[in-house]
Amino acid sequence: MSYFIVYDNPEYKIVKLIEAYKNHIYVSLYSTDIKRKFGIKQQIYEINTCDIDKFVAQIKQTNIDTMLLFELIENTSNYISINDLSSLYFGDNYTQAQMSALLFALAKQHIDFDNRGDAWFKKSTEDERAAKQAIANKAVLEAAEFDNYYTTLQLTYAKIPNPELPKWLVELPLPDTIRLINRPDRSSIMFKAIHKVCLETNLSVLELFHTIGKIPDLAEFFEQVFMSENFPGGIKYIAKTDHLASFTHNKSIDVFSIDDSTTTEIDDAFSVQIVDNGYIIGIHIAAPALNAELLDDVANNISTIYYPGHKITMLHPDIIARYSLDQGITTAVVSIYFNLNSEFNIQSYDSTVEEVTIKDNLRIETLEQLFNSENINVDHGYLYEKELKILYNFANKLEEKRGKPSVNNLFVDYLFSFDGPKVVLSPRIRGNPIDKLVSELMILANCTWGRMLTNAFIPAIYRVKQANFPVRMTLSPASHMGLNVDYYTWATSPLRRSADFINQHQIISLVTGNKSHFSATDPTLLHVVENFDTIYGRYIDFQNKMERYWSLYYLVQENISEVNGTFLFKSKVQLEGVPLEIDTHGIIPPRDKGSLVKLRIFNINLTTLSFEFRVLD
Repeated sequence: MSYFIVYDNPEYKIVKLIEAYKNHIYVSLYSTDIKRKFGIKQQIYEINTCDIDKFVAQIKQTNIDTMLLFELIENTSNYISINDLSSLYFGDNYTQAQMSALLFALAKQHIDFDNRGDAWFKKSTEDERAAKQAIANKAVLEAAEFDNYYTTLQLTYAKIPNPELPKWLVELPLPDTIRLINRPDRSSIMFKAIHKVCLETNLSVLELFHTIGKIPDLAEFFEQVFMSENFPGGIKYIAKTDHLASFTHNKSIDVFSIDDSTTTEIDDAFSVQIVDNGYIIGIHIAAPALNAELLDDVANNISTIYYPGHKITMLHPDIIARYSLDQGITTAVVSIYFNLNSEFNIQSYDSTVEEVTIKDNLRIETLEQLFNSENINVDHGYLYEKELKILYNFANKLEEKRGKPSVNNLFVDYLFSFDGPKVVLSPRIRGNPIDKLVSELMILANCTWGRMLTNAFIPAIYRVKQANFPVRMTLSPASHMGLNVDYYTWATSPLRRSADFINQHQIISLVTGNKSHFSATDPTLLHVVENFDTIYGRYIDFQNKMERYWSLYYLVQENISEVNGTFLFKSKVQLEGVPLEIDTHGIIPPRDKGSLVKLRIFNINLTTLSFEFRVLD
């Protein structure tokens, strides 16, 4: 049975040979069952003994004074073999056990001796010893620091449900906390200590910090992370003057908007005029692009960011209040009028900038109680009933002409509201007359303005969808196959999206003839085109994350463990009562769109935003 000394940085060890190969040896470490593989170069020498235990005992009985050897060595430039060092220390008649004892002792004295790793050593110079000692002292301090972080954190976790946070964790700034969770410096002592506790508790850093109370409010923390990553300096609005030109006040129309009760940025409104040979339909859009000084805010913030219970507006609230189409105000708007015959066919259209008075803000929650699919052919006498039904008939005509539905009838919208700590979810089925009316008229306005800008050779930001490609933003006019239209811009939400604001600026230039439109090489225009989808995508991801959090929170809050689901497409299932989807691929065969399935929900984790499910039928 063969035994060897091998080098296992930074130590030398005794191993028992199991199998020798061309480039390595397979061994077991002495006095353990641990098996290892070492390279041939790590093999130092074979031990000449028939009793390894006696050999090891002799090593332990051999006292080594490394400082004596240090004094005996005069040369600090060259490495010396363990054989020559043994001769110098023991004399020429040294034993292999004595040489091994010296080898092990020198490997531990890394400050006084440099270990080359092949049983050759060099005496350190005074400068080298000082440098090594400084490193050793630092290691001692770091070990103490690690022990402080680890021990106090471990103790904190042990005191759950009443943990008391250590001072260092209480004082840990929010940016550092976010970095520890999302982008940690894995070489830092603090992270190593936290990571060790996480391994022992089988928790992520976020789960650990939430469990012990460092991050008591997960929703608030998710918001803080989003803001730190996207707006490290906070949302910035630049002070603006307001020196708008005056426009003709159109007093001949009743203008009304249709929005849900939470909408404070009212971008769009409508008017209906009944004339002898048909109708004149007006679409009126808030006109913040009349103030060119808002451009910096628009380019910097890109879009309003919506998430349950909150929003971060693209424009300053004072600016929104100035331009929002609120009931009772008279304000400038960009209007487009469509002249229809009695069969709701468009005969002509015209766009202008004018002043109108907003007579009413209709709210969807109230309006749809009567203006819905079941009551559309019944006269109830509610406000704007005649106008709404005219707009709805026009919307049906537009949808029929496009050959594409404007809304998904299976899609469910959810309104999140809060009653103290309680989240309230209010589902609303899409596809009713209100949705179709608004969607079709907005598509019409956006397509018509897109065509007008194209024909006038004024650059515009288009939304383009081609076969086998995702929707993209471009300055080149092209069709949108998803909507089945030739040109499609975003121009109806200038209070909420930068692309709409810029397109509105171009439209105003066109209809007023002031020739102040952006060129195709304008830096601001190019910045929005090149960056909008990426930045807007991050905003949508955040919105989805927060909706997922509050949806899971709602399931926990209501103690819901069984829920129905509706198949949307192949194996995609929409849960009932919450905006959550699951994929049943590989669990049950795909079912027809609209089919129901019953599920059990369990193991909800609010920190990872995950849950498990089981199909019950």
